[in-house]
Amino acid sequence: MAERGAWKHRSLGRNIGPPLLLFAGLSAAVFTLAKLRLAEPAAPSAAVGGQIVLGDAYRGETIFLQTCATCHGPNATGGAGPRLRDARIPLTLVRDRIENGKGIMPPNLVSGQQEADVLAYVATLLESKNAG
Repeated sequence: MAERGAWKHRSLGRNIGPPLLLFAGLSAAVFTLAKLRLAEPAAPSAAVGGQIVLGDAYRGETIFLQTCATCHGPNATGGAGPRLRDARIPLTLVRDRIENGKGIMPPNLVSGQQEADVLAYVATLLESKNAG
């Protein structure tokens, strides 16, 4: 009689081992891929939405010296314009200043590929690569 009211663990007639292993394996794969994807550094780029597209930093340095160094200094340590070397500013703000200007800086001194190249160079100057 005690057995009648007691619940017995019975197999439901299905072997749940293979589906459970498949689920666990797929879950592990998804989490591993997600972790790897999150660990990749984002490659910024020139204004597609909120992202920044970076060009060639070497060309950017040349353009910077010709166009920007008059105010920001040849070593980007500042002058009439603010210091960029080791500055704690996001690269998105740099892009905004290039495109829209502010204060004594006129907008669009560089644009298109030149802007992308200058942004790539400035990204090498900012403190801890504050590109974002």
